[in-house]
Amino acid sequence: MASQTRFRTLEDDRVSAEEMDEIRQENIAYQYLCHLEEARVWIQACIKEDLPPPTELEESLRNGVYLAKLAHFFAPETVPVKKIYDFDQKCYQDRGLDFRHTDNINHWLNAMKTINMPVFFYPDTFDVYDKKNMPKVIYCLHALSLYLFKLGKAPQIQDLYGKLQFTFEEIDAIRKELEKYGIQMPAFGKIGGILANELPVDAAALHAAVIAINNAIDLGNSAKTLETMENPVVSFCGIISEMSERYQTTLYEVKKLKMEEAHNRSLDLDYIPDVYDEYLTKDEIQNCVSDVNKLVSLELVDDALIKGDEKALLKALTNSYLELSLKDFSQLNISWYLKALTEEKNRHESNNNNYILSQNDIQNAMEIANMEASNQLKLDEAVKEINSVIKLKDPLMTVSALKNPNAKLGPIIEEAATLYQEEFLTILQENGKDLVY
Repeated sequence: MASQTRFRTLEDDRVSAEEMDEIRQENIAYQYLCHLEEARVWIQACIKEDLPPPTELEESLRNGVYLAKLAHFFAPETVPVKKIYDFDQKCYQDRGLDFRHTDNINHWLNAMKTINMPVFFYPDTFDVYDKKNMPKVIYCLHALSLYLFKLGKAPQIQDLYGKLQFTFEEIDAIRKELEKYGIQMPAFGKIGGILANELPVDAAALHAAVIAINNAIDLGNSAKTLETMENPVVSFCGIISEMSERYQTTLYEVKKLKMEEAHNRSLDLDYIPDVYDEYLTKDEIQNCVSDVNKLVSLELVDDALIKGDEKALLKALTNSYLELSLKDFSQLNISWYLKALTEEKNRHESNNNNYILSQNDIQNAMEIANMEASNQLKLDEAVKEINSVIKLKDPLMTVSALKNPNAKLGPIIEEAATLYQEEFLTILQENGKDLVY
């Protein structure tokens, strides 16, 4: 439960004026925590790196490393990796903030200028570095996410309001922090309206392009629908020509449902019609494209698992549709992924035949596979070390290598060092090759 106080309402007759103000402040704090988590999840999707939880996000942004990495994501020529100071944050972990970290923040600000992001949204360098106005920083990240999405350069940010739970202590801590700095919360809900007047796309041309797509969907001609969707004015992400028929089918079904809902609303006498009540918006079309791409990707993974084909699985896991979603992928571990994903699929199919793994299923199985691969690598290295020291004929070094926890050999008796040395050396010499585990 997020907080007991969030279940009180301003309409409650028993709520005093002082309590009403407290409830408002708690709601503002809760909304801000949701915006922090939305920004955190979006940045992670862009830079493919885990960020601290929302309650720690503000502090983690102060050195600008994550912001500079984000800048590299959407403007790599402006912010190459070599420009990012303290890339692995080792200096920050050892010594804390230093003034060179402001370079990272400035790289981010400059990168936004290169893509003509409206300067209205920009925070000051020291709003970040000194935490003078972190809500404005998060506000800017939300605006940047929408701007990049409409340019076809980044995934869409999620709306998590009402879907997250925070403790009373977390909400209260944020509330006190906001009160401490006396900062007015930016109007996150108005970002779209502001950007609509700032985006370097003629509104009439965009509207006409979206209407053309809707008309093509109604005709049921997938080739024509694809042609209208490839209009550069709408700048969709991830359009794959081979998927045109599946786009057509999905778009038609979604549009049909939207028209039915509009018809039901039209029965209300107070209903005021709007063209987009029945037509799909640009964002809704993009969501359909993304949904189809995701489903196709999962089907490719499933097909590779059925065939037991490592190469096909590698191709499926590294295709552009899933690129933003899978973390900690290593091509070296593909055989481990095949094993773990096959086991995961078999586990689900014991209750559900022909089950297709979800992205969460795949990510969880990959994490298990990565751990198993890492443990096996450590074991192999430990065995290699044991073989090396046996050949040196030093009992103390041999027993030390045998005691390596990565070797997983159980209790080792130091007093038997000479015996270990003699026995292993004899076996090694008789076999004429290194000992295996």
